[in-house]
Amino acid sequence: MYFTAQDIQARRARVAAQWNDILHNDEAVLVHSGHPIQKPGGLDQTYAFLPHPSYYWLTGRRREGEVLLYTRDGGWTEFQTPFTKEQAVWEGEKNDLLVQSAGMDISKLSDHLSKTKYANVYDLGQTEHYTAKGKAFELNTAMDRQRRIKDAAEVQLVRSLADVANEGYRAIQSTLRPGISERELFIAYESAIYRAGAQGVPYDSIVGSGTNAAILHALPTKRIIGEGELVLVDAGAEIADYCVDITRTYASSPSINERQKALYALVLKVQLACIDLCRAGNWWRDVHNKAATMFTEGLKELGILKGDLTALLEKEVVSLFFPHGLGHLVGLRVRDTGHAENLEPKTYFGARLRVDIQLEPGHLITVEPGLYFIGALLNDSAKQQQFKDDIDWTELEHWKGLGGVRIEDNILITDGEPDNLTVVIEKQQTL
Repeated sequence: MYFTAQDIQARRARVAAQWNDILHNDEAVLVHSGHPIQKPGGLDQTYAFLPHPSYYWLTGRRREGEVLLYTRDGGWTEFQTPFTKEQAVWEGEKNDLLVQSAGMDISKLSDHLSKTKYANVYDLGQTEHYTAKGKAFELNTAMDRQRRIKDAAEVQLVRSLADVANEGYRAIQSTLRPGISERELFIAYESAIYRAGAQGVPYDSIVGSGTNAAILHALPTKRIIGEGELVLVDAGAEIADYCVDITRTYASSPSINERQKALYALVLKVQLACIDLCRAGNWWRDVHNKAATMFTEGLKELGILKGDLTALLEKEVVSLFFPHGLGHLVGLRVRDTGHAENLEPKTYFGARLRVDIQLEPGHLITVEPGLYFIGALLNDSAKQQQFKDDIDWTELEHWKGLGGVRIEDNILITDGEPDNLTVVIEKQQTL
């Protein structure tokens, strides 16, 4: 089993220590697991149920319609949904109880709330009653900050998932050759990870070859991979809602050209430098800004950008080639807690960061710098006018068909050196 009762108790203790400074004795918090969502026109069909990650993290349970109650005086009380005979007939035994625990029947929650008459009840988790304001928002933020700090059991599970994903990336390397389609590569990856024990994928696997590698979320198509093309694969693996999120870029054949090699070398250089900055106390925005600065310098050295470096940085020209943030929190789901308390996110070098936090030991974050030649950006007349003096447009023509390069790993922040949990997935040092 992935987690123990002791793991759950330790998580609850961390959250309770924060909530006790916010709650009064006559107030309660309800964390809802949520309910299945019906498919449009699906009659009795629903989408596969996913419990709200906060409920799941605090209970080890994945069953729908459950609620976890907390008060300062009474501590934690679980209101659970029994597994019915009808479910047993139609669904069989479900692996939705990762941690066994005693609790009250969910049918008794309403009476409990009526009799106790709390002054205030705050609804968190998967519920329409949660609003991102007031004390509920404060409670949710405090819980998210604890969830971001991965415990030993979570780290062990994510590290084991890297081994699972590695089987998929090995299959890619043994399968990749000119003449096969992107979908064939996708099938090779996913069949390998399922054989290795994956229960699912945390997001639609991305496979983009040639110009498709410039599509940030390129779904695999029937496109045939050609000679000397860049092939970008962004694919993860999932067990019990925990996941890894990895990207590697490969050459389809040895006939790769010098521009493609230089592009890959620059992205790899930036990624390694940014991983080294993933240390407790550093602000994530500064790590992102380091990537954008290095990319600006590198593109100037390659002859794509021109002019004064300081001016190029001030104009944020790099946003045409590096239009996304450097990474995001990962672990329990692909975006983990996100940064919900950041209600007015800022942009840095043209990118709105998913997280804008100071790194702490236990944070797990992706580092995924990328450079792309995206037609929708480079052919935009307004962008061309805005950066007409900052880009060597003649030189750029030689690069436009290359697609893009992204390299991504999942980095655990520690008290010392960054811990790359996905280091087992080999990345080519040169193309």
